Amino acid sequence: MKICILGSGGREHAIGYSFEKIGFEVFYAPGNGLTGNNIDDIENFNGLIIPGSEEYLAKGVAEKLKNVFGPTIQGAKLESSKIFAKKFMSKYNLPTPRFEIVESELELREKIKKFYPPYVLKADGLAKGKGVLITSDESEAIALGAKLIKGQLIKGVSGPIILDEFIPGRELSAMAVVNENGFSLYPFIQDYKRANTGNMGPNTGGMGSFGPISIDKSIKEKIETLFEKTLYGLKKEGINYRGFLYLGLMLFEKTPYILEYNVRLGDPETEVIVATNPENFAETILKATECEKIPDFSPENVALDVVLASKGYPISYKKGLEIKNITKIEGENFIIFGAGVKRNGEKLYTDGGRVLHCVGIGKTKEDAKNVAYDLANKIDFEGKFFRTDIGVIYA
Repeated sequence: MKICILGSGGREHAIGYSFEKIGFEVFYAPGNGLTGNNIDDIENFNGLIIPGSEEYLAKGVAEKLKNVFGPTIQGAKLESSKIFAKKFMSKYNLPTPRFEIVESELELREKIKKFYPPYVLKADGLAKGKGVLITSDESEAIALGAKLIKGQLIKGVSGPIILDEFIPGRELSAMAVVNENGFSLYPFIQDYKRANTGNMGPNTGGMGSFGPISIDKSIKEKIETLFEKTLYGLKKEGINYRGFLYLGLMLFEKTPYILEYNVRLGDPETEVIVATNPENFAETILKATECEKIPDFSPENVALDVVLASKGYPISYKKGLEIKNITKIEGENFIIFGAGVKRNGEKLYTDGGRVLHCVGIGKTKEDAKNVAYDLANKIDFEGKFFRTDIGVIYA
């Protein structure tokens, strides 16, 4: 069977890499400069298609093409519509912050009185990671919310918004592979969203990650219950869900609250999960597509991912800068996944904000960290920057 991975980032490269390791012929659409077998046309592709990004699913790729491993448009609404997701959670008694749906500035002025600062505003639709706004100033919250509703804040995003209660605590991502018969939880991964060392700077798509990390057994059991209740609710709604499911959680007083659903895997968490046991990762997907019981995932190593980014990311950055000192992209204790990179002949050039994922592999976090940072320091391009604290645990 042939495999086609939809997307061009490090997550997609990692998913495809896992299948390459067990001998499958893997194609990427459109892929990047470090992926092989990059193609443009997938309409006539004969094999398993795995979308990496939620956008493909929200646009109905599972309806349009055959043998797609991912939910339909209705299932994808868990991510593509925050209002749908919050109503779903309320209906099936899934713990989530208290919320109000707001359709106008006047309504926002009235409903914000029910909340204490800081105020959390969420766009309803897909906003490429820019749709959550947090401020402690009521006037600023009203101004930002009004612009969000009117489509004046984020290009292409307008309409009703969610006003969410702010819950303090520790953020945690939980990811699983799902089919009609159940799910298998992937290891918990620590990721780093802020651009700069010390958890400073603007939010990004992710500047690094490591794992697996240990979670208290009672917390893990509660998280598994959230997946079970979610899948129960989907079945009650007539949605036969298969694919990946990601729960963005906040742990508060030993209770996990669902902040959001994603219908795809996280990035850069996927790169680390795959690196800990690529063959096992591919096996979980294959069993899920065959409607069989999905095996447990058992990491064999620790992995740590350092993202090399272009100066100015996530706001503005140059493209087309030559990348030097990549001699090979994998070895016994490392993998380099491509993200914003393109190839011209034998040379590689930057083609995005996050350019490369330097993943070190070892029996301990320290071993993996040393390998990853050795790679990060060797590879070079103009304006390269990376965080130097991947692996540090912040409270």
